[in-house]
Amino acid sequence: MGKFRVLVTGFEPFGGHTTNISSLLAEQCVGLQHLANPWNDSQIEVEFTFDILSVDQAGSVKTAQRINEGESWDAILHLGLCEQCSLPRIERRAQDVVRMRIPDNAGRQITDEVLTGDGHRGSWIDPSIWREEALPLPFEISTDAGTYLCNETYYRTLEALISSPHKSRALPNPALFLHLPSETQIDIGLALEFVKATVALMLYPTPLRPVDVVAACLINANGEHMLARRSVGHDQQGTWEFPGGKIEVDESWKTAVIRELDEELGLAVEPLHPLGTWVHNRNDVSLLIHLIACQFTGTSSEPDLRVHDRVLWKRGGEGEELEWTGRDDEMDAHLAQSD
Repeated sequence: MGKFRVLVTGFEPFGGHTTNISSLLAEQCVGLQHLANPWNDSQIEVEFTFDILSVDQAGSVKTAQRINEGESWDAILHLGLCEQCSLPRIERRAQDVVRMRIPDNAGRQITDEVLTGDGHRGSWIDPSIWREEALPLPFEISTDAGTYLCNETYYRTLEALISSPHKSRALPNPALFLHLPSETQIDIGLALEFVKATVALMLYPTPLRPVDVVAACLINANGEHMLARRSVGHDQQGTWEFPGGKIEVDESWKTAVIRELDEELGLAVEPLHPLGTWVHNRNDVSLLIHLIACQFTGTSSEPDLRVHDRVLWKRGGEGEELEWTGRDDEMDAHLAQSD
């Protein structure tokens, strides 16, 4: 693999702070640097560039605008300050809401509004499988990036990426948001090492050959999602799953969802955006299961069972005990998490 191009962003100081650890670290992510591969002893060549975002609406959409104008990177890592954190916190999800406890640097203060009304968005990276020894500090994984500028920025970036052309990959190149404690709570040198290790894991997110798989999250009018049980005679028979399957060569994530739901259940759907990704190492590959928010487009939502023998509708984390396919139980639980 050749040289990677990575964008790291930080924020200006805000809320009475004279410094912001995110900008202090981002400014050090510049030029050609060599990072350690997280799964072996090889080196990764990375050409870093950084950007310091203003703490206002213009700053929250700046990276998204650059993506929409055609700029691209092999990975985007947004950094932000978490005043209450004692450990680095990796955000898996951006919420479709803005609730600002203090005004931003332009004086804007939104008390409770949705960003788009399209729902929460998830990154297509799974930090839950990252080896602790690959990072210089303990860390937390979160599905709550807050409701201030950090979350707004993350949401806009994920929105722009998933809408951008990405023909060479099943999904776009990845983006993550990393919250950091203030420089009074964490050693700056270790924090910088953590940032670089996070970038390496974004570029090489799995220990085995990655295989992209889509799983459809269909929601009904009652807020329940559909699960399907695999029939006898099929792989992992009797287990419950979000229906879907492997993304074929030269196939996009959207096309794969449409094809799989038609083939397996005879349903016409429109894929909207990823809700999150879960890696399942199986045999000699790492299956990246991308849970995709979908809506019905056909005249019927009644499935024609072809590889399944039953479907049910449920809310995340509720209902009867089920025998699950892979990590689909974690995906179900993820949907139970509120704002």
